[in-house]
Amino acid sequence: MKSNQSILCFCILLFGSSVLLAGPREEVIKELNQSSSVASSDGASSWKQFFEACIDITPPPTAMSDSFNMSTVWPGMEMWEEVSTWTEQNEHIEVAFAEAAKRAIIGLPYGSEHVPVNFRDAGVYAEIGVDDRLHAFDFAYVEMVELACLCATAEMYRLFEIGEYDRAIQLMISEFIVLRKFCDREFLKEQLTFMPLLGDALENARDMFYRYKDNLSAIQFRAIAMDGIPNLETDATSLLMPEGDRIVGKALLLELFGGNGVADPAKFREVLTDIQSDQEPLARAGAARYWESIALVHRGRDDSIARLNKIYDDWWRRWKMRSFHPQLKMDSELEKSNPVKYAAVSMVVRDIEELFAQRDLLTVEINGTAVSAALCGYFNHYGKYPSHLKKMYAQLLHRKSNVDALHSLPLRTDSDWELYAFPAGPFHYRALDKNIKIETIRGNVSVNKGQCLLYSVAIDDEDNRGLNSGQDLILWPPLKSLERNAGLLE
Repeated sequence: MKSNQSILCFCILLFGSSVLLAGPREEVIKELNQSSSVASSDGASSWKQFFEACIDITPPPTAMSDSFNMSTVWPGMEMWEEVSTWTEQNEHIEVAFAEAAKRAIIGLPYGSEHVPVNFRDAGVYAEIGVDDRLHAFDFAYVEMVELACLCATAEMYRLFEIGEYDRAIQLMISEFIVLRKFCDREFLKEQLTFMPLLGDALENARDMFYRYKDNLSAIQFRAIAMDGIPNLETDATSLLMPEGDRIVGKALLLELFGGNGVADPAKFREVLTDIQSDQEPLARAGAARYWESIALVHRGRDDSIARLNKIYDDWWRRWKMRSFHPQLKMDSELEKSNPVKYAAVSMVVRDIEELFAQRDLLTVEINGTAVSAALCGYFNHYGKYPSHLKKMYAQLLHRKSNVDALHSLPLRTDSDWELYAFPAGPFHYRALDKNIKIETIRGNVSVNKGQCLLYSVAIDDEDNRGLNSGQDLILWPPLKSLERNAGLLE
């Protein structure tokens, strides 16, 4: 009996010590891995099978770089024969994207200790707390995703070139869906990486539409525009705001205060100086003394955490608001925070304002690619482009796809927005009755009479007639294709 009691006491002590040894990093990773973008059954997540396929990709003909990536590969490139052979040797990536697209989430766990050894060796991990610095992240797996997208893009072109059109289209849609799932990851840095990456994939698709338009049927383009692309939803209930930075921010704030909730000058100096020097390398010299002095006047632990939550709650409200809501023009809770009393909060919070703009740009790319596919289908069926986009509704295009997230509605009063079915205006479009020139950063390109022009007003919300790619976002014809035809882009 006594021996059983001794064993029980030992187990209790062992459990208690393990709890005490669990540090902030372990608690953060535990909470992150319980989030909806990670926690799931093996059948619902795709990270294991997808990254196993990525690891099996043979080395490309040349290393990935600014001149060799998913945005630069195409059949007219200098070493296309080598690239084509390489992608043919790695056809398994087609299956990997198709299978990953069927799963609910990617589900790659955070913390390098939560992935197999061969994944760590290959750089497939999402590390939190690098070198015992909780605010330091290493999302090394991103490079493997970029390699997979490079291989998939080259494979699409290869399949189109040999006439395997249905396979190419299926791989294209699968890549879209997988990259869209990566956009659901928990950190701002991850979402700001994958949103532009998905935008690049959509830009590549428009180049393929342009290059192989005559080889595809109106039915195939209709399937892309009405069945494939609309699944890439970016509304506030589909694309959620990242929560990982809030979780890490709260853990960092808890480190900065003593048991009584008062700021610890030594911790302020150590932790916040390190964070600031990462953002501003030249600031380390005077930062230590500054943060020591700030600790003397900073609000307490509970007030600081309440302020952190208030900042994120405000962002969540804004995230769910319709486009161009007047509330979006008002100062955010972060901007209204006292820069001295809540200096630590402002330092650990990662401003997500850029994410709002990237979400709008991604929405434009998605909708613009759907409209571009519909235009190709219309042309192939009728032998000309439509005089108005409305002519394609229901037949080739969903009405909801003709929404330019950057185009504000003409309102006399704010309440007038209720008169509209959508929170933003349509794309600008016209069928061309004469040749035009578009100014790009590489030079002028021409679009001939009989073609059409589809564009977004871009960030400035001004219609510049689509004649300057620096002022308007040209969607169709794709600028990449026009620049290649003009010899401005290799």
